[in-house]
Amino acid sequence: MKILIKTVIISFSLFLFSCSGKLNKDNYDKISNDMSVSQVESILGKGESQASSNIDLGEYGGNISSEVMTWQSGTKVISITFSNGKVMAKAQNGL
Repeated sequence: MKILIKTVIISFSLFLFSCSGKLNKDNYDKISNDMSVSQVESILGKGESQASSNIDLGEYGGNISSEVMTWQSGTKVISITFSNGKVMAKAQNGL
């Protein structure tokens, strides 16, 4: 049982370290407009969706979708807004 608890603690610590290691100014600066969600996640890792919307333009044709995703570790936060799956805006705090 002690070995299992140690393994879980070590695994969780490594996970936290790997996430926080990606949240830095250099990686933030790599993110640019028109990048896809998968391109951003290849730099920052898996993000967390905070909000999303989808607008059907009806007779004008097409849809507009938007999503705000965040990456956070402690006080470090990167927030990215995607429009139709592409980076439209980004913000950071604590990097």
